[in-house]
Amino acid sequence: MNNKINQITILISQIQNAHNSELTVAKEWMLEHIDDPKLKQKIPKLSVVAYHLLDTLSRSQELTGIKIAKELGVTRGGITRAARKLQNENLIIAVRHADNKKNIYYQLTPEGQKLAQLHVKMHRELYRKLQEKISTDFNNNELDTIIRFLSYIKNHVM
Repeated sequence: MNNKINQITILISQIQNAHNSELTVAKEWMLEHIDDPKLKQKIPKLSVVAYHLLDTLSRSQELTGIKIAKELGVTRGGITRAARKLQNENLIIAVRHADNKKNIYYQLTPEGQKLAQLHVKMHRELYRKLQEKISTDFNNNELDTIIRFLSYIKNHVM
């Protein structure tokens, strides 16, 4: 039993560490599926936080950095760094309203909208492929056990 617990712990650690290679797979997919040469050059430069910031903005007209940080579960500093990079790449703009000069609101540029849509499409396609693979490789009882296990990890460890 202890050996199995060790194997599980190692696998969870490997999944956590695989985040960088997952980002590489995502970027490779986007590079293969984009026609715009200007946007193609920007894809490798952006972090996972930047892509999720674009995705979050694509569902709203504009948001403050604080709202984006809460939605994504990252620090405000992380959002500020990602937003600065996205502004430098002309993918978002920062706006202050005349009635509230304190808050900065972020909005997508047309290029940012295109990249956000590509990111959403990439997630849909990769998740679809993963779901197909899981549904063919595991039976319902195994899936129930996996769901119970992952729920346990989510609620007690992470």
